[in-house]
Amino acid sequence: MRIGISLLGVLAALAVVGLTVMPRTAAGSPVAQAPRNLTALVGGGQDTVEILAFFPMNMRVRQGDAITWRINSDEIHTVTFSRGASPQPNWVQSPVGPGGDLVPPFAVPLPDNNPPVGTTQDPDKFMLNPLVGFPTRFPGAPQETYSGRSYINAGIMSKVPLGPNAPLLDTLSVTFDTPGIYTYNCIIHVDRMWGTVEVLPAGAANVPDQAAIDAQAQAELAPLLNLAATAKAQGDAPAKTEPGPNGTTLAHVRAGMSELFSGDGRANNFEFFPKNTTVNVGDTVVWSSGFFHSVTFSPTPVFFEPFLERPQPEGPPLLALNPRAFSPSRPSATYQPALFYNSADLGPFSPAGNSFALTFDQPGIYEYQCPFHGDEGMKGTIIVVER
Repeated sequence: MRIGISLLGVLAALAVVGLTVMPRTAAGSPVAQAPRNLTALVGGGQDTVEILAFFPMNMRVRQGDAITWRINSDEIHTVTFSRGASPQPNWVQSPVGPGGDLVPPFAVPLPDNNPPVGTTQDPDKFMLNPLVGFPTRFPGAPQETYSGRSYINAGIMSKVPLGPNAPLLDTLSVTFDTPGIYTYNCIIHVDRMWGTVEVLPAGAANVPDQAAIDAQAQAELAPLLNLAATAKAQGDAPAKTEPGPNGTTLAHVRAGMSELFSGDGRANNFEFFPKNTTVNVGDTVVWSSGFFHSVTFSPTPVFFEPFLERPQPEGPPLLALNPRAFSPSRPSATYQPALFYNSADLGPFSPAGNSFALTFDQPGIYEYQCPFHGDEGMKGTIIVVER
């Protein structure tokens, strides 16, 4: 049995895993390498399959290297570095960082939503946090450099511009000039979507090249796509029903689906399960969500912008949260086709709770959707038949 490995064998093995062996000077110290431009992915999946992760989740680079994150899904995301930055009002504890590691919240009160001390703020007067919605570098400005002591944010990243006059924010490029380990988040999915960048000295060895980074990204993405497929199969099982009052039935519909047994909330199906639900007159439908989805019935086309622009004398507009999307509307416990019904965002951390119920007493076919993910295909139908 051979117990020795030749230097040639070591070089070959390192090449297989995409690691670079650093040349050395005559004195034996590593030679600094030219800075590289590397690429990573933000999210995964498409249409109703959404993977909430960065790929690869953990990156190892050299001092002076730059990373460009590129949107890779139909969902919106941010790439946000906040560790070391001076916190602003309303910042909250990071769910993945140590104590005192703060991140900006998704929504903040509008400037005119400042009631007297001891009274509550108007829930219909909130806006997308400008620190989250807008990039710290607009197109045309110099590329940003992160040293672990500033705030850098991609803004709301999407495959298409979010408005007729909005720039396309589908990438974020950052140069890293200081060795250390830096955590970053997607603020929209802050409880489940985060990653790290480990910056080594410019002369460090064993640093993955782009081919190794791509391979690692695909190796991490593949099992999550499989998990999403398993979750869909679980969601497609017969819907749960149970007896209701006076001989009626309660029919349960899931808004969105993650795999049940792993509990991994990174692999998602943005669908209603079942997509088409048939009930009898007098029955009640109960929707539940473990994520960020809404149930919306509208007598007019349901699509509407989740944010309403409020121009300012200078700078970008304020993006007020549209009450039609973010505020509950349940004018009656029994569904009336001429009225507007909206659960608002349902989930474990939502002010609206994680469930919504309506009783149906008129035969017909009633379409609804999640306004946040309707353009990705998250739509459903309630079919009401005579008992």
